[in-house]
Amino acid sequence: MAGKRWEQWLWDCLLTLCVFLALFGCDRLRIVPGKIPSLSSEKFNRLWVVTSDYSTGVLIGIDLLDSSVQTLRIGIHSDAIIRVPENNNYFYVVNRLGADNIQVGDRSQKKVLGQFSVGRGTNPQDIAVVNSQVAYVSRLQSKTLLKVNPITGTVIKEINLFEHADIKTISSSDPDGFPEMAWMRVLGNRLLIVMQRLNSEEGFIPSNKSQLAVLDLATDRVEKIVDLRGTNPVTEIKLRDNELSIGEAGTLSVLDGGVEVFDLNMNTKGWVTTEQKLGGDIIDSALLTRETGVAIIAKEIYGPNPITQLVVFRRSDGKMVSILKDLGIYSLHQIVVDEARQIFYVADRNPKKPGVMVYDIKTLSPIFNGYYEVGLPPYHMVLAD
Repeated sequence: MAGKRWEQWLWDCLLTLCVFLALFGCDRLRIVPGKIPSLSSEKFNRLWVVTSDYSTGVLIGIDLLDSSVQTLRIGIHSDAIIRVPENNNYFYVVNRLGADNIQVGDRSQKKVLGQFSVGRGTNPQDIAVVNSQVAYVSRLQSKTLLKVNPITGTVIKEINLFEHADIKTISSSDPDGFPEMAWMRVLGNRLLIVMQRLNSEEGFIPSNKSQLAVLDLATDRVEKIVDLRGTNPVTEIKLRDNELSIGEAGTLSVLDGGVEVFDLNMNTKGWVTTEQKLGGDIIDSALLTRETGVAIIAKEIYGPNPITQLVVFRRSDGKMVSILKDLGIYSLHQIVVDEARQIFYVADRNPKKPGVMVYDIKTLSPIFNGYYEVGLPPYHMVLAD
């Protein structure tokens, strides 16, 4: 009799478990926050996240040692990115369209110390901090690159990129007259500047060849202009295994872009994959290993049901090999690779449950069901202390 009661109890437990799974589903189980591998000796132990619903902006800090999520009580613009350079104790929030300023904050105290304007209506896109005395600000609606003191905001000089002969030749066919300076990256004694070259008078469509300007930091002279294979570069300039990569979206919904790779001398190695092979417009991309890469693509952008997918591609031929995430809304946004931990983070702007997903580079599977809930949809992320 006791044996039968034990069997009945076990059966009831199994039945209850089946009912639970049927009601709540595996998707809900997968988004339980989890802890990622801890590397206490690693310098990048925090993921800084700018979150925004396009009306409110909030800065979030994720401690990668204990997986805690902290909301920083710092008011930022709803259209902003963050930079946390290694060479000082400050963080910088680039408040873009409509705000046109840079906020300077203390990393240890986690508070804003002040802010400075970069010109009304100039729409700053990025700040590249060289040291405590020098930084550069790219502005979408300006012909000049701004060189400033990153603490006080004092303007040191404005650098006219049109002084380069190659830019003069093309500028005549660019209706708005702006090079549309966007993402930047300091690489040794050079500054790399993405110039999207869009026509702001007609909805920011590509107007000519997009380019990469290489600025000599010692002289503030443009030493080289590189024509990109595609137009409308939308991703940051990413470095992995002595290779630089840039995702180029081209004309939206046309599938004319791809992910272009360069060596450290800015010599192109061509596209490592294309939108045609991936089946959608590039939103972001990253090289994971010498064999694989990942990308976020958008499909049916102008349709009634736009979707985004996180896909894996093979670097040898650029073909898509798997889909890691498929969302029925336009939500996946950014990829950040954590080389030390061999993982990567993905910003999920799904309004129903926004957060940061965590994947293992080798297995391409979620890390310990890792999913950080950050309140508002995540827009921009950087690894730092």
